[in-house]
Amino acid sequence: MNRSPRSNPRPASGDARLRVLLETLGFSSVLAAGTLAFLASWLSCNQAAALTLLILISLVGLSWRRFDGGRHPCFFFLCMLTLFQGGRLLAYFSGSAAEIFRVSLLTVYPFDVSRNVQGLVLLSISLSALCVYAPCRWNYRRSVPPLTASCDQYLPYLYCLFSLSVPVQLYKNFCYYEYAKQHGGYLVFFIDHGGMAASIPLLVRAISVISLPAIVGIFVLERRKSWLRTAGTLYFLVAAPILLTGSRGAIFSLILALWYLAKVKSNQPARWTAVALLGMGLVVMASLIGFLRADSSESFALAGTSRFLEEQGASLDVTSVAIAYRRHFAPHISSYLIGELELAFVPPDQTRYFPGQRFADDISMFLNPSAYQLGFGTGSSYLAEAYVMGGLTGVVTISGLLGIFLHRMHLYSRSPLGLFLVTMLLPDVLWMARGGLLDCVSVAARIALSLLLLWMGWWLYRALGRLGRVLWQGAIELPPRASTHGCPVLAGRDLS
Repeated sequence: MNRSPRSNPRPASGDARLRVLLETLGFSSVLAAGTLAFLASWLSCNQAAALTLLILISLVGLSWRRFDGGRHPCFFFLCMLTLFQGGRLLAYFSGSAAEIFRVSLLTVYPFDVSRNVQGLVLLSISLSALCVYAPCRWNYRRSVPPLTASCDQYLPYLYCLFSLSVPVQLYKNFCYYEYAKQHGGYLVFFIDHGGMAASIPLLVRAISVISLPAIVGIFVLERRKSWLRTAGTLYFLVAAPILLTGSRGAIFSLILALWYLAKVKSNQPARWTAVALLGMGLVVMASLIGFLRADSSESFALAGTSRFLEEQGASLDVTSVAIAYRRHFAPHISSYLIGELELAFVPPDQTRYFPGQRFADDISMFLNPSAYQLGFGTGSSYLAEAYVMGGLTGVVTISGLLGIFLHRMHLYSRSPLGLFLVTMLLPDVLWMARGGLLDCVSVAARIALSLLLLWMGWWLYRALGRLGRVLWQGAIELPPRASTHGCPVLAGRDLS
């Protein structure tokens, strides 16, 4: 059990800095020794995979312990990196996966990559995890929960927005569910997203946009736990139709972001048992939704969790193909990054494929053009794009910058507005292990637009409030004036 955060954060002392340096050097030495042993053929690919998995799990455990029970975005990012890039390793060493490096994602004919590529894949994953962890660990300071009392005036406004958007959001989600059910299920999000969106009136889509910032704002400012539970339960019940279509990534990433928000606001000691139970619950729920998406007849109880780890770890195939065929994708890296900047505003449409625009589209077409045109895809990975951009140097550079960015997010979480912005952006940052390198930048632009709408709504809300008070004061009676004869005298305006 970890201690609760200190009330007065202090800079790290020289001894603390030395411990951080020794910790980083220890991991670097293990990684260097493993690399040399692999090059000398003293380590097999499976043994190197075991070492990589050990490094990932160790860094996750250290990020939990060193960051006061995971009160840092780095902890959640490393968990997602372990799931998406190391999920197949977990499945293999638990005995449920037959192969680690055989590329079977989307392709009709699975194939193996060379031993050198396998080593580069494992080295890239380990280097990325260490380069993300090191800047966060070096600069970490314990912080107190943000003071939100000065922002309580915004709570009624946020509850008003949330109450107005909930029925609209429920209607939109139910219409999406019906449309997906009639047009091929989960794959409609990728082959006919425009048609699905057009089936809903524009006003409905515009109003439903405010539900997410409203619930995040409520979670930031609200201190009454019963109200938080009610609002959170209502929001996720409204999102149930989307989960029934098989789309789970956005919802589950939001749950992790709200979990981080709750940990930042809490001053209570963190318990790893509660984290383990919640994580297992999310895995089981995600497995169930995955089986509903696939319409599988297999037994969920027998194959759910292990199958889930293996499927989520399929992002390892994306990294393997990107490293093995880097020359095929490298000429288009600039177009890939530019295309990701508009992803939050332009939905994907796999029926209109143009080569060299999106990395996820190109790698899916590279593996199986027929399946891609039917709506299937591989997704992307910041790790794969970083290697395509600059090899191992690109992986180290991008991962180090990402670690610095996560540290800045931790610092911004000390204020109510900063915590709101971090929580809005965190789901897409956590998804980078399976998403594009600049997807979060595109989402940041969308968040800025949401803030503008919230700001305009706040001024409208205040204007309506003032108008209501004026009308109310004009409708009530004024106090009577005392007369010299002891009888009350009413004002002329009161008589009227």
